[in-house]
Amino acid sequence: MTAGPHSSITTAVTINAQPATVWTFLAEEARFLAWMSYVPGSPAPRGSAFEPRPGGRVCIVMPHGSEAQGEVVEFDPPHRLVFTWGYAPDRGDSGLGPGASRVEISLEPVAEGTRVTLRHSGPMSPAIARGHEAGWRHCLSQLAVAAAHMHHQAHLEATLRDYFAACNEADEAARAALLARACTPDIRVRTPFACADTREEFSGYIANGLRHLGGAVSTLAGTPQLIHGFARVPWAVTAPGGAVMFRGENLLRLAPAGQIAEIVSFPAEA
Repeated sequence: MTAGPHSSITTAVTINAQPATVWTFLAEEARFLAWMSYVPGSPAPRGSAFEPRPGGRVCIVMPHGSEAQGEVVEFDPPHRLVFTWGYAPDRGDSGLGPGASRVEISLEPVAEGTRVTLRHSGPMSPAIARGHEAGWRHCLSQLAVAAAHMHHQAHLEATLRDYFAACNEADEAARAALLARACTPDIRVRTPFACADTREEFSGYIANGLRHLGGAVSTLAGTPQLIHGFARVPWAVTAPGGAVMFRGENLLRLAPAGQIAEIVSFPAEA
């Protein structure tokens, strides 16, 4: 942080989603206001507004009654959003009137998904700048949750369908094709039945299990949960007559492209 007549803070977050998805949360009013709301999952307070165009209005109504006001300065899809920022009324005594400071948000594709960097600069004291840094970190964490959830929710059902089909497929070529759609080549698997570091190794463990379990079938056994590109997936293995042989829960790490990059499995206690 640089102190003086003008101070600036920079904070960043890596989101498990591709830039095209993340950008929609900077380019659509409802999605922008959702991650700018202070309370996770709650709608933005009445009166909040965001117009995604140069010269467009920015107004965020705060829980304590202040309003952050400014306007869009730059709108460069899908890379960069810049807007001014200040308060009326200024209940936090920041000294920033409407539009007095500048917020710059940039998106960069990285191997893990999207790196979002936010820089806030203006006539702030060091203490006021530090307070804003904490607030922006909170907002960016909400952006990360929302963007990753939307990105992976779109294809999780198909990914799991291919994954469970592969776990039940005796034909090696057909199983390889299913795993190629569902899993990254270097998938890391740690389960009660497998310790693999590639798709090919994992396929071998599946083949071995199918040979020894006599027609047992692996199935999705509940509703998956998603957060930050991780998924909790309940599963069961049933005998040909329908009796449950094993059950448990997989923790999946999803790659930004949507495939499963890592599986850690926890069997249910007897």
